[in-house]
Amino acid sequence: MKDCLLFLHGTYPTKHLVYYKKLCRGRFTIAVDGGFRFFKKTGLFPDILIGDFDSLKKIPKNLPPKTEVLRFPVEKNQTDAELALYYCFERKARRIDLIQPSAGEPDQFMGNFLLLTLTGQPVGRYNPEVRIINAEYEIILLENTRKIIPDAIGDTVSTLPLSRKVKYTCRGTAFDVRELMIKQGQSIGLRNKIIAPRAVFDITGQAFLIRTYAGDFGQKGA
Repeated sequence: MKDCLLFLHGTYPTKHLVYYKKLCRGRFTIAVDGGFRFFKKTGLFPDILIGDFDSLKKIPKNLPPKTEVLRFPVEKNQTDAELALYYCFERKARRIDLIQPSAGEPDQFMGNFLLLTLTGQPVGRYNPEVRIINAEYEIILLENTRKIIPDAIGDTVSTLPLSRKVKYTCRGTAFDVRELMIKQGQSIGLRNKIIAPRAVFDITGQAFLIRTYAGDFGQKGA
């Protein structure tokens, strides 16, 4: 399956629509319940519309034949976003971006945030790249790996341990560190800034890496 783009429920500012439309090019698109509002605002149609439709209220009329609708009951054990993510897992999507345009309700935001921990559960060698993104930041989960970020001078990077303890090395930033031990809950890894053309982050353990863009990607349309 090709790369997937999941549009979650939230507010899609008009100034960011060009940015999100560019992300759709060559991607398999999924509207997750209220995320269909992005498609309504742009005149586009998703490949899949999935959810219990408690946010959207009803299935939109005049959907083209290419849009498959997957409806689930309101009372269920998984959120619409989790169901959409497992849909992508089952079809072996290589890269999955969850677009969360706004924080919204805190429980939903944190629930979506923690969906990144599900990436280690698919069976076998399949290991998709999953991130939460919008026009202002992106969130990924790193585990015993290196992450290289090129051409991002001015961006802010925060590291939040998920493991009880993380060994953290970074260079190309305002505050380079080597094998710094960060305990779960400590804030020492917050708000570092990239100052070099190539920033490198090494994580031993599990940690969230949150990259906040300098400026506004949505306004740039990049």
